[in-house]
Amino acid sequence: MSQSSVNIEEVDVCKCGYYSRLKTSRTPLNPGRRFFGCKASKENGACGYFRWIDPSLENVDESSLMNRFIDGHNPIDRLKRKVKELEEERDSLKFQLNENEEKMMVLNKKLKEVKLQRDWENVKFNRVVIVFLCLLTIKWFFNIV
Repeated sequence: MSQSSVNIEEVDVCKCGYYSRLKTSRTPLNPGRRFFGCKASKENGACGYFRWIDPSLENVDESSLMNRFIDGHNPIDRLKRKVKELEEERDSLKFQLNENEEKMMVLNKKLKEVKLQRDWENVKFNRVVIVFLCLLTIKWFFNIV
């Protein structure tokens, strides 16, 4: 089985007896290249086992790599596009939030006006009831006397 056709679903067991972890190289010579590596740290006496999953970049045509980066397959460009999309979405949500806050302020103002109107109508009703009760009391008083 060649290294380019390695099934990453398989699990490697290193010489220490641990299942190997799938890791990604961060070195300048093998950036982003994936490999299986021993789970234990070298400080703890690990065996140092590793097996490359991705093929070496030595045999890859440089122009095909450049085309991948130019065509937008560059992970950095994808992340930049994603950040831009998220920033646009954030700005849109901020705009909607501001609009909703303005609507809320208008509705709160209308609510206060409605409450004031209702309170005023209650006061008017209470006055009418008091006047009516006073008239009844006066009539009753004069009927007795």
